[in-house]
Amino acid sequence: MNLSERRLCVFLEAGLTRYAIEATSIVEVARATQDDETLGGHLAIRDLSMLLGGDPEERPGTVVVLDSSPTVAARTRRVEGVFDTASHLVLPLPNRLVHLVAPVVKQGLVSEAGLTFELDAAEVPRGLPRQGKRVELATTTAPGPFLRFDSGPLALALPLTDVSFVASKGPMFNAAPGVGSFVGVLMHEQRLVPAFSVTGNEAEALLIVIELASGPVALSASRAHGVKSLEALGDAQIVDAVATFG
Repeated sequence: MNLSERRLCVFLEAGLTRYAIEATSIVEVARATQDDETLGGHLAIRDLSMLLGGDPEERPGTVVVLDSSPTVAARTRRVEGVFDTASHLVLPLPNRLVHLVAPVVKQGLVSEAGLTFELDAAEVPRGLPRQGKRVELATTTAPGPFLRFDSGPLALALPLTDVSFVASKGPMFNAAPGVGSFVGVLMHEQRLVPAFSVTGNEAEALLIVIELASGPVALSASRAHGVKSLEALGDAQIVDAVATFG
């Protein structure tokens, strides 16, 4: 983890995700219309959100042309601008994230504005697979105490010894580019922590950070009810974090 050397990046949004691309890798930025399918009548426009495994982009959007092979004209939701990343903290991808987003996403950039995924323009044409795999919830019994919480319609609990931190979804969270149980990434203690949901395709209001031997993960939750004894859990299922996330 270190500060990047001085260089300019174009910051943009595609779907619900914030990205940065080195400015020297972008040859053109152009406004699109609602019905544009090509740029200049010859270069097909591809939704960056779909290319990275997500849903169709909002239209009309803004098109960025990447200096890649083949050349990609990518429709984005909006381009925020060009910024110097010298003051941004650079965070490497942990192993669990490498399998999900590399090599298209090469690292995280963190500033006061929040967490952004930096794309490797040369890898963008390869895209990312659409992630439909669900997290299989495993349950266990334990003596407690527990953090009791809700996720979608589920009443759940985690042994308090498994819980590292409970964070609100804010600027240090960036949504995942695709769909499925992998819903985004949280920057916590200068680490990139992959976040998962057992009930939906988008992160809820809270993220519960769990420390595993293989590295931290975060579990999406809509509401936390505080520390409870086993007797006070009611019908809540106790999550076996190791069996669920490995």
